[in-house]
Amino acid sequence: MELKLPFKLKIKYLNANGDSLQGKAVFHEKVYPIKIHAENNEKIIKLPFPVIGITDNEILARLSGPAGVYVQDHVKFKGQSKWIEIDSDIIFFDITNSQHKFDTMEIFVK
Repeated sequence: MELKLPFKLKIKYLNANGDSLQGKAVFHEKVYPIKIHAENNEKIIKLPFPVIGITDNEILARLSGPAGVYVQDHVKFKGQSKWIEIDSDIIFFDITNSQHKFDTMEIFVK
């Protein structure tokens, strides 16, 4: 399955786990693990499935909730991983104490 941007995933849950947030997301009825960290060297995203039309381009990752709360950041796509991995200070620190408010992840072309 190769995807084109934009696409949307349903977040089942996110939990703080030390220096990361971990959880699960559902996309096309399949469950994927999520890991969100503060950035190390650069803001990146890795996905567990191929995406058509992007290489090292920046894309927009947005997490939102039903009450209108959202956080977003421009991150570089860095290929595939077993997890949905996001390294972003903005996303990590904005949702660390309120991860239960977020239920949707959207990935857009910049």
